Amino acid sequence: MKTINKTKIYFLMVSALLVASGCKKESFVEANLNPTTLYEVKPEDQFLRAAVGSQDDFEYYADVYRAANVWMQYTTPLTGNGLNFNNVGSQFNTRYGKIFYGRLGPALVDAIKIIEAMPDADKNARVNMKAISQILLSYYAFYVSDINGSIPYSQAFQARYGGTTTPAYDTQQAVFAKVDAELKAAVATLKSNASAQISLGANDPYFGGDATLWAKAANALRLKIAIRLMKVDPTKMKAIATEVLSDPVQMANVNDSWMLKVGPSYADGTGNFNPGNFAAGKPVLDFLVAKGDPRLSAFYRPNSAGNYVGSFTSPDDAKLPANAPLYAPSSTLLSQLQHRLFTPNYNENDGFGAGTGKGFYPVLTYAEYCFLRADLAARGVTTDVAEKWYKNGVYASVQFYSDRAVDAKVSNFNAVTVSAIDTYYNTVGIKYDATKATDQIACQAYLDFYRQPLEAWAWWKRTGFPNTTSVLAWSELKGNGSILQLARRAGLTLLSNIDLNYPNQQAAIAEMAKNPDFGAGPNDPFGRVWWDKK
Repeated sequence: MKTINKTKIYFLMVSALLVASGCKKESFVEANLNPTTLYEVKPEDQFLRAAVGSQDDFEYYADVYRAANVWMQYTTPLTGNGLNFNNVGSQFNTRYGKIFYGRLGPALVDAIKIIEAMPDADKNARVNMKAISQILLSYYAFYVSDINGSIPYSQAFQARYGGTTTPAYDTQQAVFAKVDAELKAAVATLKSNASAQISLGANDPYFGGDATLWAKAANALRLKIAIRLMKVDPTKMKAIATEVLSDPVQMANVNDSWMLKVGPSYADGTGNFNPGNFAAGKPVLDFLVAKGDPRLSAFYRPNSAGNYVGSFTSPDDAKLPANAPLYAPSSTLLSQLQHRLFTPNYNENDGFGAGTGKGFYPVLTYAEYCFLRADLAARGVTTDVAEKWYKNGVYASVQFYSDRAVDAKVSNFNAVTVSAIDTYYNTVGIKYDATKATDQIACQAYLDFYRQPLEAWAWWKRTGFPNTTSVLAWSELKGNGSILQLARRAGLTLLSNIDLNYPNQQAAIAEMAKNPDFGAGPNDPFGRVWWDKK
């Protein structure tokens, strides 16, 4: 495994891939030693630092490629899944300490505190910037709690500003409620603020500082959080969804999709971001081929013979003698991930060298927003027309991935036409069927989560789709004849008993353990967090 130098990612590459930071090292160091000089660091630079740091090569190495991608049957290693592939490795959960508490949270709180410490005129010119910083912070708090449960949030990141060095843990229920309130307030600010504002501009690699696009994203995120409450607080889910959808500021097309936009070398194809040596999962590939899905060549590469051949996702199937030729050391029979959709600078050894396209990291696409609305409608939570939003989602997802594949300069990929999407949508099994509504919606959302397998994992936990009998049928996973269960949460890394915050963590674990579904202990990944009910 090759580890990528983080200084290179955060500082040297940012200038070439995103924008010039302009934040001098001396000022940053001084600001982090002396809170009274925070104003010397620009909040927009701290926002950029957080945005660039929101993705991590090790998260892709440990959490995406070797965990969620294989659990969700998008891929297998070229050698097939091993008997214990469903286990959670010790390196899983990069989002928690390394990203959120290590860099993103501190940078965004700095940005907010810098603005709050400014003279009124300067502060008033950055109201939108503060709200946008809060949206990104709120999203990541939700993202971390989503698989961990209770986390320090309301008291976290405050030690430099007179707060505690031993922040209490908020329950997941409290985190979700707090984040929803923060997002609601941020949307109100972005909609109502008419005064002249200093924009994040190029320091915002998501939306370029566009306040309306950020308000749309925050509303969509509120729907995502609300639907997590489906089994634990359906009344609140409906209240949030109803409130959000009464607001006319909503995502309207693929250009409203929330994603980090990067240059060709941000996710270096020669390091931990490398998507090579992973085969296409047979259930997904076979479905795409059977239905003539226009996303096929964006998602997967044909094998050396120009055919699409998927890998068996069940370890027992992969080791059958009849399938041995697929997994021979020199075999080129299996289709692989479409490398440049993950790492645009990937060298395909086709004589043209490293790729030069653009990369992306989706946070919440317009297609997902459509599927959220479709799912809520199909369950009778809203008065939306489920078929309309399902169809919107299918069209949006195909268009989104076509655009991304073109931007990434995926070899031999041609932009998908509207007529091709029309043909796909009218295929049996794809066109909306009210008798299979929640199944179809979840399975199409699952395809849209191809670049977000950790979110596909969340939808699977909430809906039970895909499964072995769904529209897109998974394989039954067996190892030595035994059914293999999939993980449902992160194992919790325990603090040392001499750590000052050890008592707070122990109290949080004890509280979570009152949930009968929590599992055998803090490190049991087959247990469940609060929202993930049976």
